[in-house]
Amino acid sequence: MKADDFFATPIEFLKGVGPLRADSLRKELGIFTFGDLLFHFPFRYVDRTRFYTTREIVADMPYVQLKGRITKLTVKGEHRRKHLSGIFQDEAGTIELKWFQGLRWVTQSVKLHTDYVLFGKPSSYNGIINVIHPELEPVSEAYKEQASALQPVYPSTEKLKAKGLDSKGILRLQKQLQLQLSPVLKETLPQETLQQFRLMGRRPSLTQIHFPDTADSLKSAEARLKFEELFYIQLRLLSQKLLRTEKFKGMNFSVVGEKFTAFFNDKLPFPLTNAQKRVIREIRQDCGSGRQMNRLLQGDV
Repeated sequence: MKADDFFATPIEFLKGVGPLRADSLRKELGIFTFGDLLFHFPFRYVDRTRFYTTREIVADMPYVQLKGRITKLTVKGEHRRKHLSGIFQDEAGTIELKWFQGLRWVTQSVKLHTDYVLFGKPSSYNGIINVIHPELEPVSEAYKEQASALQPVYPSTEKLKAKGLDSKGILRLQKQLQLQLSPVLKETLPQETLQQFRLMGRRPSLTQIHFPDTADSLKSAEARLKFEELFYIQLRLLSQKLLRTEKFKGMNFSVVGEKFTAFFNDKLPFPLTNAQKRVIREIRQDCGSGRQMNRLLQGDV
């Protein structure tokens, strides 16, 4: 498969997607093709090598990772207030877990008194620490799926989460996409540019941005992808400038009248700075060139 064909392949043809998930990805995240998914980058990374205990958790922490067991699950409330409450216990103590959606799935899939790795955002309600809609994985499975100590976190929505496409679900799709990426991806920057700025290659950068081996490799991948984006923006601007100056002619003001010079010499109550004089000369040259002028004149007022 050619690179262009790969990037343009509709997302429903990726293993694990299908028509229903593809429709949700298009509507919720604007992901239509393999290329769209590949450039759906994580918005942050979390260190999955760090484990906390329940005693260390406070409500303002950005996220926590625990290892322990769920000892109790209870359905509380009625109708719209119905939710599922659980008790998660480790060797240091307990915290409360809460689910407001997918209650049936949680009660059917979560096993009591089984070792789990829990990941989520802690909060506090009535002075009690809890984690709402935590990620839970059996300890044995958690280490199998962990491709990197720095785990990516992807943007998602509630509708996607209902279809199993939360951050972890999108991560699984990214893994599947990487399996098909290697033989088709080509370099887009000249080798001289890569060497001059010590940039990572395109293929490894699009792997490391999703599955970083280390913090340094992630930094290098981000630098490469940012450089490429800005590089092509600059090329596009230069191309547009060249097209504008060569194809579209402007008014030619070849002669500067006496009133123009007299205004600056006699009417202004202050002398112009050297920088101001230089800018005026450049504008006068542009006005006499016969090309369209496109300038932003900026200064102190």
